[in-house]
Amino acid sequence: MARIGLISNIHSQQNRRGMAAIRDTAARHANVVHAEIDRIEDLGQALGDFIRHGVDVIALNGGDGTVQAALTALINTTAPKRRPRLAILPGGMTNLIAHDVGLKGRRADSLARLAHALADGRGITEATRPVLSLRRSPDEAPVHGMFLGAAAFYRAVMFSRQKIHPMGLERGAAFTSSLALVVLRAFFGRGNDGSDDLLRGARFSIAVPENGDVPAPQGEGEKEYLLFLATTLARLPLGLRPFWSEGAGRCRYTYIESPPHRLRAALLPILAGRPRPWMRRNGYVSGCTNEIVLRMNTPIVFDGQFFTPAPGHPMVLRSDHDVVFMRC
Repeated sequence: MARIGLISNIHSQQNRRGMAAIRDTAARHANVVHAEIDRIEDLGQALGDFIRHGVDVIALNGGDGTVQAALTALINTTAPKRRPRLAILPGGMTNLIAHDVGLKGRRADSLARLAHALADGRGITEATRPVLSLRRSPDEAPVHGMFLGAAAFYRAVMFSRQKIHPMGLERGAAFTSSLALVVLRAFFGRGNDGSDDLLRGARFSIAVPENGDVPAPQGEGEKEYLLFLATTLARLPLGLRPFWSEGAGRCRYTYIESPPHRLRAALLPILAGRPRPWMRRNGYVSGCTNEIVLRMNTPIVFDGQFFTPAPGHPMVLRSDHDVVFMRC
């Protein structure tokens, strides 16, 4: 019988309710072993214990930050052939990764369904996704996740956490609330002339080596950008598709130069992934690649977590690793 190692981050926003049902469901299934962690730093040890005991599937009960920590520990410490498959308990609109590759329904029900499906060997499907790896300096181990945003996206996440989430919106809803905020401010705000702080450009450089770009030295080759997004996810909430170029690369990216040209006219084509012919020559660029080099001084948001660039070093994004997710 396939065994499940369930890791619950009890301080995750979504686990402030419903943990009793999770504990009860885990206790009722002989093929589920449950570990609860108080700190995200303890996840690596719980994951390592499960791998050493030969569990077949790691089930994660937490937000995007919990999944990111698990991906980072799994990829940085485990050889590909020894990596167990992952199952992400549903997080509704608050978890980008679960929306794409997670289980469906209520969390406790989805755990019970997974346990039964693995015990019976039926009703299971697998989804393989590339993982986005971020290395901030040559001396630092990479962090692994699936969605990264910078410039206006970072400022919108900060604004949402300071102004919107205290009113009751869950913190994990960073993508939907923040992107909606950017769209609303762009469409109904004071314009894109720099008078709106949210839509103010950030100065940094972007290099895509597969396109022939040569990463610029520190302080050179910089431009003003309104927005930068990168992901290895196949689906985003609300049916949004702000990526539109085809290609062999496994990481999709989009950036908008600042000040943006005809931003209001470009909004719907961007969100639908259907650019107008005039957009690329006016600084609306999307593509697929396996490596991106960023030189910047401003923080980024990676799966809902903030990261600050290491002084004097470019940040390198790559998509070298694959992870298998279970769905039922």
